[in-house]
Amino acid sequence: GFLWSLSDAVYGNPDKNREPIALFINEVERYPGLLDIMFGIEGLVNKRSSHASGVILFDEDPYEHCAFMRTPKGEIITQFDLHMAEAMGNTKYDFLVTEVQDKITEALLMIQKEGLIDQILSLREIYDKYLHPDVLPIEDEETWENIRGDRVLNVFQFDSDIGRQGIKKVQPKTILELSDTNGLIRLMTAEKGEETPLDKYVRFKNNLQLWYQEMGRAGLTEIEQKVLEKYFKQSFGVPPSQEQMMWMLMDENICGFTLKEANAARKIVGKKQMAKIPELKEKVLKQAKSPALGEYVWKYGIGPQMGYAFSLIHALAYTFIGYQTAYIATKWPSLFWNCACLRVNSASMDDSADDKASDYAKIAKAIGQTRARGIKVSLVDINKSSFGFEPDLKNNQILFGMKGLSRVNGETIDAIIAGRPYKSFKDFLKRCPLNKTIMISLIKAGAFDNLEIDAARKLGIEPRMLIMTYYISIASEPKKKLNLQNVNGLIQKGILPDSLDFEKRVFNFNKYLKAYQKSGEYFIFNQTCEEFYNKYFNPDILEVVNGVTGIKQKEWDKIYKREMETIKEWLASNQTSALERYNYILFKECWDKYATGNISSWEMESLCFYYHDHELAQVDTTKYGLSDFFSLPKTPEVDYYFKRGGAQIPIFKTSKIIGTVLSKNDTRHSIDLLTTTGVVNVKFTKDHYAMYNRQLSEVGEDGTKHVVESGWFKRGVKLMLTGFRRDDQFVVKTYSHTPTHSIYKITEVNGSEIEIEHERTEV
Repeated sequence: GFLWSLSDAVYGNPDKNREPIALFINEVERYPGLLDIMFGIEGLVNKRSSHASGVILFDEDPYEHCAFMRTPKGEIITQFDLHMAEAMGNTKYDFLVTEVQDKITEALLMIQKEGLIDQILSLREIYDKYLHPDVLPIEDEETWENIRGDRVLNVFQFDSDIGRQGIKKVQPKTILELSDTNGLIRLMTAEKGEETPLDKYVRFKNNLQLWYQEMGRAGLTEIEQKVLEKYFKQSFGVPPSQEQMMWMLMDENICGFTLKEANAARKIVGKKQMAKIPELKEKVLKQAKSPALGEYVWKYGIGPQMGYAFSLIHALAYTFIGYQTAYIATKWPSLFWNCACLRVNSASMDDSADDKASDYAKIAKAIGQTRARGIKVSLVDINKSSFGFEPDLKNNQILFGMKGLSRVNGETIDAIIAGRPYKSFKDFLKRCPLNKTIMISLIKAGAFDNLEIDAARKLGIEPRMLIMTYYISIASEPKKKLNLQNVNGLIQKGILPDSLDFEKRVFNFNKYLKAYQKSGEYFIFNQTCEEFYNKYFNPDILEVVNGVTGIKQKEWDKIYKREMETIKEWLASNQTSALERYNYILFKECWDKYATGNISSWEMESLCFYYHDHELAQVDTTKYGLSDFFSLPKTPEVDYYFKRGGAQIPIFKTSKIIGTVLSKNDTRHSIDLLTTTGVVNVKFTKDHYAMYNRQLSEVGEDGTKHVVESGWFKRGVKLMLTGFRRDDQFVVKTYSHTPTHSIYKITEVNGSEIEIEHERTEV
């Protein structure tokens, strides 16, 4: 929780038990002169910023006590910083807008819409009736059981590993105990390896005599222990709040600080004013009634708050909100709260018909977190789904919103909703005709599964596969009869037999003449045309027009019609088999264009999450040496060091992960990868990112540019990456000795085995 000075990072600081940071030093020393520049600019003001939530209110002429300016966005702010503004008599208030407010609002409105809250109540009236601290039943045992059992999604301030761990250890039963936990999870140990304040709190809570034993070992008299009880005992010997620290410092039987002195101490500790810490410690020890008391108060009353500590009003207010979130999930069906969390976490609160692009990475991450808690998120349902995520009480699931589908816009959703209910897939096609790309997206998202589930069961096939097959059979525009108008298609699809090769050549010759050689009433021949014609047809009917050989169009049409009679006769004799083959090829071409892959890949493409198993779920992790990102250490492990220019360069241990690309960020040179266990942000170097991000094209024989290979960071592409974890990011990295490339594209998944490629297509 501390900010280190540059000097501490480079040279260490024995007084603060800080050692030089080798990784930092090695990196800086790669650039001669950089460290001198860093020391030269350390501490300089580098920008002016506006406070995210700080507001100053004026009840008189504001220009009497302040001056103003506008930010680049046009917002009016003070010309003075906070401390100067306060010195001039202004008071700053913090108005925090947090996601939890949106979650509470969304949940209450959904509950009201369902009729479980009086429809005539305003949002303020709902809050005052059910959630206001004056009426909130803070002793509701079912709510506490849900909090302690980690059965509520996104409990405010406790929805993190350390927050959930804190609740699990403390097992709070009251608002004050939960408030203590809120403060304790933020406290730090004075020295590395010491017991955490949280663990100490739990130990003393289970046996308060251990606290008295600690005070005894510290040399405190019974009277001094009695004095400390007032400030320590209520939180089991571990005071987590700033007020507790101030009260004990102001106690005349401890240090006798004035209110002003105690508040100054609070600021020094709370604002991490490290330069003033030694002076504060000296003052505490000097004014303490005994050396032992001073040392104990400094070590156990002030020390743990050095990194960061809540004030009591801060912790208590946040704790009430946390309890409110759990109470909502307990008093009413938890589905409403879960759905509200999913809406907010996925940035999908807007239920309007505007076509603002969805953040697919956020949607996928939020759905992953929701489903990981055992909460069911359904596929799209054409008769039930709305714009955003909606609670489905009957089936105890959250309905996927159609606005989260790729290629489906607000106008389309309005049309779908207006036509409900639909009895079958055919009924939908008849009453709500949509273009091919939208229909394909809806089918892949499972929107029609429930309409055809009975029919699919009878055939022993997945509903979606049945629906897609039927739709492609229509969308491929099958022919009812083949005639001479279909000759071009018959040739391209290889249906005409070799015995008709001459007729095929005549057809193509005719097509070429009409496309390029028309001149008035003639077809004008170039050398190739003249050679072909003279070889197979009567040259006596040719004419010379303006010095160029040609043939009247009417004469050629007679010849062409005569030659096509052979194809016409073949079609008459082979109509059934040719038609069947032709339509099958049309179907196959349409399927290959729109419906390749399996149901899981369809879900990724349309929904951006896997309702069924992840496509890579069965891959043999041992065979390919794969790791679970979330099981890797957050700090890169050093394999060894090597010297370069006098500097020790760390070589990190690398791991391999696989997943599906959700989204990319060209500015940050990163992608979001959906692994089998969650969403991972992956970081590349600028050049490395550019190499695999770009689309490869080349100019074809027709003179136009054609895409040869799309970029590898397109949504839905599956990758295998080598690198290491740093905090919550995977850094792609290989070294000269690494027995693998940094990036592979997974081209085929066959159960437990995969096919991969490293090289990009040559252009």
